[in-house]
Amino acid sequence: MTRKSKRRWALAALFIAMLSLLAVHELLLGRLFPFSPVVVGFSRQESGNYVVYHHGQPEASELSYLSGVVGIEENYHGMAFKSKPEIFLCREDSEFQRLSGGKARFNAINGRLFVSKRAQEDAKQGRIDLRVYMTHEMSHCLLHQHMSILRSLKMPRWLFEGIAMDCAGQVGAGVYPTKSKVYEAVAKGVFCEPADFGSYLGGETGTALSCPITNKTAFFYSEFGCIVEFIRSSHGTQRYQAFLKDVVESHSLNVEQSFQRVYGKNLGDEIARFKNETNKH
Repeated sequence: MTRKSKRRWALAALFIAMLSLLAVHELLLGRLFPFSPVVVGFSRQESGNYVVYHHGQPEASELSYLSGVVGIEENYHGMAFKSKPEIFLCREDSEFQRLSGGKARFNAINGRLFVSKRAQEDAKQGRIDLRVYMTHEMSHCLLHQHMSILRSLKMPRWLFEGIAMDCAGQVGAGVYPTKSKVYEAVAKGVFCEPADFGSYLGGETGTALSCPITNKTAFFYSEFGCIVEFIRSSHGTQRYQAFLKDVVESHSLNVEQSFQRVYGKNLGDEIARFKNETNKH
């Protein structure tokens, strides 16, 4: 081997080593942490059906209700967690953003739930009901465990969030408008077409951008929660759970096709029926 070839091999080896170190760093301390098989920097507290990672916060010992939340999730969705959900109580919001990439109070990724310092403080001050929010986010964790990362990113956001809102009974809680407020607004023509809310891979379009209402996200979440509740209550829990199962297991991840297979109806027609229902209230 010539001196020039040796130098090329040495540079290639150095480059690979640097990439490997970067990958290890990101897995243990950075944005790839949600996918890391190893957890460092947290204390671990395991319960019967969930695990909490923390930094000694008192909240870690105040989450015993999560055992019941796990049962609520499994009964609501008609599917079980494949592994114990993992909850991370972050010490600082900077840690929350570094590990989860999120800027909200919570972020569920790959079946792991990250709770920001802001969320913990808001719960202490009574600004949010932590149990309700945790129930919402644990719905995401359960669905994540039954889907690949790419499939969960492709799932329509209206359905993903609507399921969580309905499961948590979050419509009307905190900043989220009540069912009666949603129905009143929809009856007046204020409505976000679910498909316009996009997915986590595609942005919002159409009515999601033009809807003339303040705090759009809160209204949209309540609207989608109402739509999901309407579908579930109209046709029964058994068929609703069959629909969820079809959505997460179908290769095409086509919600409209899943709805047609399970309910024998067009999803667009069902949403139109929901809008008509709001006129009766």
